[in-house]
Amino acid sequence: MVPTVVRAAGRWWRGCAAASAGALSLILAAACTRRSDAPPDASPADRAAALVRAQYGGRDAVAAGAWTWFAPDSSVWVLVDVQSTVPDVVQARAELWLTDTSQAMRVGRSDVLPAAAELGAYAFDDLTGDGWPDFFGYVADSAGVSFPVFFRGARGAMADELEIVAGGYRFSTDDATLPQVVAGPSGACALQLWVEASPDSSPPGWRYLTFGLRGALTPPAAAAPTCR
Repeated sequence: MVPTVVRAAGRWWRGCAAASAGALSLILAAACTRRSDAPPDASPADRAAALVRAQYGGRDAVAAGAWTWFAPDSSVWVLVDVQSTVPDVVQARAELWLTDTSQAMRVGRSDVLPAAAELGAYAFDDLTGDGWPDFFGYVADSAGVSFPVFFRGARGAMADELEIVAGGYRFSTDDATLPQVVAGPSGACALQLWVEASPDSSPPGWRYLTFGLRGALTPPAAAAPTCR
C-alpha cells in the first residue's frame, strides 16, 4: 500500500519548514491589520484565523473559510477561501496570509475561480519542502461539481499547477477515488489522483504527479513513485 498523508486544519465558515525570522520581520513590518475578534482564550490557530478574517471588511467579498499551518519559527500561515458577495456573481480565489501574534500580511493569491461556490482541502502543508505551505484541494461550483487544484505557496501570483502540467486531464474527486498526498520517510513526494479521461485516451486509473526540481510538479504518470 502506498503511504499517504492527508491533513487540513483550522477551517472556519461564513458567519463565524519555515520562513526565516528575518524574512518574517520584513514581511510583517509593512503589514496593516484590523483588530482580531478572537476571544482571549482562543487557540493560536483560531487567533490567526480571526486576525486574517478581520482584514475582509469590504462589501464585495467575504472570507468564507480558512486553513492554518504552523511554521517552526512559531509564525502561522493562513489560506483563505475568499468568496464574492456581489449578487449573481459566483466566484472565489485563494489568498495566502502570514501572521504573528498581532499582525497579518497577505503574501499571495490565486487567479479568480469562476463559478466557484466552495474551496475544500485535502492538505494544507509544506508539501514541496520550500518553507511555504501549499494547498491541495478542490473547487466546487453551486451544483456540487468539483475539480482538484494545487496552489503552491508563493509570493504574488499562485497558479493552479494541476492545470499547467495536466491540462486536458479530467480528475475525479469522488470519495471512492479521493485525491491523496503520497509520502515517504522524508515527507511528501507526489500527488495521487484518479483520471477519468486523459488527452491520450488511456484507460481510467490512478496517476501520480511527483514533486520534481525545486518542488515543481511533473506531468501525470501511471507508475507510483518510490518515496525516499
